[in-house]
Amino acid sequence: MAERYQTKVAIFLVLTRENENGKEILLQERCNTGYMDGKYDTACSGHVEKGESLTMAVCREAKEEIGLTIHEKDLQLVCVIHAYQEDYLNVYFTTDTYQGTPSIMEPNKCDNLQWFPIQQLPSNTIPRVRNVITCMSEKAFYDDADFTHHKDL
Repeated sequence: MAERYQTKVAIFLVLTRENENGKEILLQERCNTGYMDGKYDTACSGHVEKGESLTMAVCREAKEEIGLTIHEKDLQLVCVIHAYQEDYLNVYFTTDTYQGTPSIMEPNKCDNLQWFPIQQLPSNTIPRVRNVITCMSEKAFYDDADFTHHKDL
């Protein structure tokens, strides 16, 4: 019998806002995590804990990492990315509705937290974040690019 694929689930928050210059996205610059340090990632991310729904995990991570209160009902699914090579199912949610002012709550993991025009991301943005923004604009809810480009297939 073939071994079943084992996957981990991670959630990500694509926090946006509208202003006079158009749509902006909040990005965090990662540090001391061992993964993509020095690069910009979504506003917050994390793992789903036992007994949590995906949206519960997003709301918890938003409070822990950037000090915001977000309600599950205000979250919209952006896309699911099957990160095959990393054994992850990455689930992205977005909202522009929140309470509080975004701030760095975990300075040991985040060097900078900043709003950027969604079409003018910093050059050191994680490529997958750019892909998620494309998925948002195209309303593509699933991406398996990591899987279909896997060398062994």
